[in-house]
Amino acid sequence: MFTWGSRNLLTIALFAYVGAIIHGISTGGGLIGTLSMGYKGGVGDHVGYSILMGVAFVALLLGVVTIATREGQSEDMSAAAGVDRALAVRPPSQPSYWAPMAAFGVACIALGAAVSQAFLILGLVIIAVTGIEWAMTAWSDRATGDPEVNSVIRSRMLSPFEVPMLALLGIAVVVLGVSRVLLAAPSKTASTTIVVLVAAAIFGCAILFAKSRASRAVMSGVLAFGAVAVLAGGVVGAALGEREIKHHGEHSEDHGDDHDEEGEG
Repeated sequence: MFTWGSRNLLTIALFAYVGAIIHGISTGGGLIGTLSMGYKGGVGDHVGYSILMGVAFVALLLGVVTIATREGQSEDMSAAAGVDRALAVRPPSQPSYWAPMAAFGVACIALGAAVSQAFLILGLVIIAVTGIEWAMTAWSDRATGDPEVNSVIRSRMLSPFEVPMLALLGIAVVVLGVSRVLLAAPSKTASTTIVVLVAAAIFGCAILFAKSRASRAVMSGVLAFGAVAVLAGGVVGAALGEREIKHHGEHSEDHGDDHDEEGEG
């Protein structure tokens, strides 16, 4: 009944649930409160208790799904469907880049918690978009037995939303990362130079891709390198902090104060 993966997931759920109870009691909660998830009594530290309990419920849900789907094993699914031979399992027709993108979103969330709230918001948006795209890709790869038809189905459903959504997300990543670098630059001249170099790099890559007809793997590699570079620059800029920017109004106010003091003297 229980598959190898479901046993691991259910074990994680049990340990997380017990850990939440122990953490709640050790931080001032009651036994009844921790067992009932706060329905009857306190749970102690809400943050730690909520995280552990969330892990328990997610692992439990994934364990139940794994049991129901038999981990996708064709022999088990065929037996459940009542057919004589194993069902054909087709691998995905195209490589998926959503796993690296999800890792990029998790990195943004971790950096946002330590450096800047803007990175935290960006990471949450990336995770949300990646989840939608990944789920639709997994569904379309198994919609029919023809990979070309699956690709057409996915394009018809996602292209009207995917292109503008990913474009806006890419612009947000570049703007956020580069803006942190510009604010941390030591002078206005340095900021201008950085903007010119970044714009020239983006424009040059666009022309190169259009003229050379580079493969998808090459373009993905260049985009991944650019995203990591922008993120690294944004982190360094946020860690250094913003430079002091003097406004024109401050000089006029200082001169005005000097004139007032001379008049009083």
